Amino acid sequence: MKLLINTGGKGERLYPLTKDIPKPLVKVVDKPVLHHLVDWAKKHGVNEVVMMNGYKSEKIIEYFGNGENFGLKIIHSNEPYALGSGGAIKFAKNNIDGEFAYISGDLLCAVDFNKMLDFHKKNNSEMTVLVHKSSHPHDSDILKIDSSGKVERFISKHDDHTDAGDLSNAGLCIMSEKILNLMEKEIFTFETYLYPKVLENGINFYGYNSEEFISDMGTFDRLKKCEDFVKSNQHLFN
Repeated sequence: MKLLINTGGKGERLYPLTKDIPKPLVKVVDKPVLHHLVDWAKKHGVNEVVMMNGYKSEKIIEYFGNGENFGLKIIHSNEPYALGSGGAIKFAKNNIDGEFAYISGDLLCAVDFNKMLDFHKKNNSEMTVLVHKSSHPHDSDILKIDSSGKVERFISKHDDHTDAGDLSNAGLCIMSEKILNLMEKEIFTFETYLYPKVLENGINFYGYNSEEFISDMGTFDRLKKCEDFVKSNQHLFN
């Protein structure tokens, strides 16, 4: 399995920690959050990572190189200008040659990826998104799923949330290569552009509902939450 990581974040809300580095290089306890993600990927059998770099890409390339020191292969896809979370995937498509996974590079993740992959395969899914309960569903993008996990509807944060439920996208997704064919624009946001297109085209689209820990560290409050989790669960990060 190949993992694409969106590593282009500026991390403006974490300034001055991000004065000289991109957001994914901000440390969570002992190492950058992106380093934690690479360790997580390797632990779950991922042997190749594509880093979709943007802001201060040279810092990420300098830290990770070709992945030799991390026990897997790392490819760097450096966007020429801001392409959005979805546009970065399209720009990196020459590095994709089959089913792949995608995750945001500012996430601390303790999800059992192999269980999610089993769910994806069991349902013959062509796109499986990790979903979890949102603490603020009425101003979040929501995915409504049926009892089997199949996605029935995407509700944008700007839409009427009546009977929408409270399951939001958690930032981790598994996709078949054919999803790339739906990416017609150059610059776009992954969720708001792609989810409606997947539903319109009748593609097998599932939500994997899990309350395992996954959280971005893009504000000082969330960074502390992630640091507290690492300190309390050292066995997951060794």
